[in-house]
Amino acid sequence: MKLQCTSPERDMIVYPRWLCFNSQNGYKTPLFVRFFVENREPYPVTYNVKAREKIFRVDSSSGILKSGERKTIKLFLISSDDWPLSFGEYTQKRIKMAIECLRLPEQIEPSNPKEASMMAKTIWKRSFNEWPLERIYTKVNIFIVSSAKMEEPMTTVTTKYSL
Repeated sequence: MKLQCTSPERDMIVYPRWLCFNSQNGYKTPLFVRFFVENREPYPVTYNVKAREKIFRVDSSSGILKSGERKTIKLFLISSDDWPLSFGEYTQKRIKMAIECLRLPEQIEPSNPKEASMMAKTIWKRSFNEWPLERIYTKVNIFIVSSAKMEEPMTTVTTKYSL
């Protein structure tokens, strides 16, 4: 049996579309946020969470969603001690993340969540060569708030207006 994944009609529902991290200790302790993905198509789809920056971990980076199914995903921000670049390279900037989506054939029905995750990973590995133009992306923005204190300016200028 030949597996053929195609492009879904619409992108996935992802909420919220902006994920913010804020830390009181300079991101020395790992943090996480939750967001959900939902399949709004009348057929099953597979999703894959992609982030270019290597400061994030995802608890379920790929999976299969049935029609109307919703999945809550945790996005972890690792400790700033383990960030590959300096603190300023990630804070106060919009970081983009994408949720990829492919339509699955009807005959794929995993029996449990672990099997669904393994099937999804296999499908995404094959997709880069077999169906490179079929995926649909849903973009998510991430903002890491700088915990640096705002300093007072060195000099202040005052002007007086007289009438």
